[in-house]
Amino acid sequence: MASLREFVRITAGRMGVPAVVFAAGLVLSGYACQLYWQRSEAQQLAQLGEAANNYASLLRQRLEQYVSATRALAAFFSASDAISREEFDNYVKASRMLDRLEGMSSFGYLPRVPAARLAPFEAEAARMFPGYRVVEPRPGAADYYPLLYGQHAWDPLRADRLRGIDFAAVPVRWRAMQRAAATDEPVATALHTALRDPANRPVVLIFAPVRKASAGVPDELAGFIFTALYVRQLFGTFDEGRLAQQFDLEVFDGSVAAATTVFDADGATHALQRGRAHVLAHRAEVRFGERRWLLYFYAKRAQLAAGSLNEAALVFSVGMLLTLIASYAALAWPRYASGKRAMRDFSERFAGFFEHHPFAVFALDPQGRFLQANQQMARELGVSREELAGMAVARFVPQQDREAAARSFDEVLAGNAVAYTHQVESADGRRADLSIVMIPMSAGDTVSHVLGFAENITERKQAEAALHASRQMLQAILDNIPQSVFWKNVDSIYQGGNRSLLEAAGLHSIDQLIGKTDADLRWKDQAEVYRQVDLDVIRSGVPRMRMQARDVRRDGEVCWIETSKIPLKDDRGQVMGVLAVTEDITARKYMEEELFRRANYDTLTGLPNRGYFNNQLEEAVKRAQRHHGLALMYFDIDRFKLINDTHGHDVGDSVIRLFAQRIRSVLREADFVARLGGDEFVLIAEGLNEAGDAVVIAQKLVAAMAAPFDLAGTPLPVTSSIGVAWFETGMAPEALVKAADQAMYDAKRAGRNCWRQAPAPRAASAEAPPGSD
Repeated sequence: MASLREFVRITAGRMGVPAVVFAAGLVLSGYACQLYWQRSEAQQLAQLGEAANNYASLLRQRLEQYVSATRALAAFFSASDAISREEFDNYVKASRMLDRLEGMSSFGYLPRVPAARLAPFEAEAARMFPGYRVVEPRPGAADYYPLLYGQHAWDPLRADRLRGIDFAAVPVRWRAMQRAAATDEPVATALHTALRDPANRPVVLIFAPVRKASAGVPDELAGFIFTALYVRQLFGTFDEGRLAQQFDLEVFDGSVAAATTVFDADGATHALQRGRAHVLAHRAEVRFGERRWLLYFYAKRAQLAAGSLNEAALVFSVGMLLTLIASYAALAWPRYASGKRAMRDFSERFAGFFEHHPFAVFALDPQGRFLQANQQMARELGVSREELAGMAVARFVPQQDREAAARSFDEVLAGNAVAYTHQVESADGRRADLSIVMIPMSAGDTVSHVLGFAENITERKQAEAALHASRQMLQAILDNIPQSVFWKNVDSIYQGGNRSLLEAAGLHSIDQLIGKTDADLRWKDQAEVYRQVDLDVIRSGVPRMRMQARDVRRDGEVCWIETSKIPLKDDRGQVMGVLAVTEDITARKYMEEELFRRANYDTLTGLPNRGYFNNQLEEAVKRAQRHHGLALMYFDIDRFKLINDTHGHDVGDSVIRLFAQRIRSVLREADFVARLGGDEFVLIAEGLNEAGDAVVIAQKLVAAMAAPFDLAGTPLPVTSSIGVAWFETGMAPEALVKAADQAMYDAKRAGRNCWRQAPAPRAASAEAPPGSD
């Protein structure tokens, strides 16, 4: 210490104050460099932690979408009596889940096959998939769960290679399947190796139970739907590789251990190592399908060091520059003192005009040094006005902005007023954004000094940055939902949209969408229709919800689209545009149509069933109350029980099918015929002029059965007895059915193979006209 003091004393004596200032500045710059190195690393870790948190949130949403997709396909199978291979393929194709959900490799259906029914099941499956058999069935198992249907995202032949394998033979899968059956919810497996995969890729499967009513059991387990996730594919493509540039990601299942590792980006498990060789930036937890994944985000040391080194070097450079300025100032002190006396008169005038101005006001000499500043300017720079006098303005400008600030100052010295924005760094290290206006002040033909006004706009810029970040997050959310979302102004010009809309329109970026109308896009043929709907919503201010229409996809396939449009209003309630959400509902429409068909049509004949008939009869009676012309015919197959008992139920089913075909062959297009059950049929005939028209139809039905039925080369005579009831005003549907039913039994008593007409409610019973038999 004594030697240092002696050195400073000798140096001060030999070189004076400037050398001492330079030496002190060098020491302080080195100390500041170290502090900024540490602060930079902490700031980078905070930013990386925020980015990792956003990644974990998006990953959580993606995994929930996988679970939901598995549950939806299981619900589709549970709602159907039987699903064909084509129906399975159409559902997966229409839902586009393998296209929309990156990382999801495949879907599959595993029916429950009791051991006692193994041989019949293999025979039935072999009709769809020649050579099908259950591969290596578990010895002594009560049930098998072999793959029947499957779809793979990028390997169409993989489902064929795995078809027939009993998935329950893999213990980790069987445990998940048992848990899913017990909870009736989707359950994910632990990480394990994919079956028969040459690359030995790690995979996670999600199982959802399929339940159906069977033999008095309302919710019997009928099998499972599974979804397969290739873990490396999931984490490698999830964010287009951006994560790998910032972090080393490690994922564990339930607890941190080598055996529970799900994914490790670099193959070196840092979570199991001690010490701080690797910096943990963020830790998160993601739950799905009863699994708990632990996510560890490790910062890359090389990137941290590079960022900290850059900022520390910048701080050191600024410190050295300020040191040089301070040394020069010490050297120029006599000249400064002289200039300060010359400034006194100007300072007095400056204080009188600008001391209480709301903006920061300052005056500079042609060398860019402060002549005067008001109290607001002193507060912005963190120094007193007395200390500020004579300081160079460049001292408070960050290094990256100094060149631009110097150009602006040169332009002012050339006699031009200048306005610009840049940051300043106060004496205590605070940074602020200032909007600056500088005006040249001349004495004759020479600029003697520069008058400046500065407004602190830091909060405004922060608010703009926050708004920008919020918009980016909103766009990210919109881009990760399957529906197409877009918004237009009052002229139906697109102002924005999400990724799903861009894909539907065949566009690559949002810039290609903004400013266009529907007439400029792929669906230009429907542009005028869409424009009218937009105008209706904008003018009325009332939303149009769940509008459904047919459309054609980019690949030419017909689909169903559901659209909702709502008005966008400003703070005053004025409509400023329209927001729309569209969704491809082809799979849902397909399911609705299938459910309607199964609920309202007879599976044996394809004719409407009893429930559908009852609804149609009620509507027909309502119409007949006003227009009349309605007849109801009730008929069955004569001696059908004898046919069943003699030839068997298979022949009986064939007779019913052929009987229904002959009925349809002689009816009008407007006639409604239904099978009520067994061999009973009913016909609603509307638009008739008189009761005799119904008699003509009955005669055709009797005549249609004249030729014997050909059953595999064996002729079989089949006849029918028909009861005809004519509607009279005031009759209820039940009365009309009862009258036709009674008339049918009259025909049977008359010897069958004929028809009889029910008497009018208010008239005496009448025999059928001659020849009705």
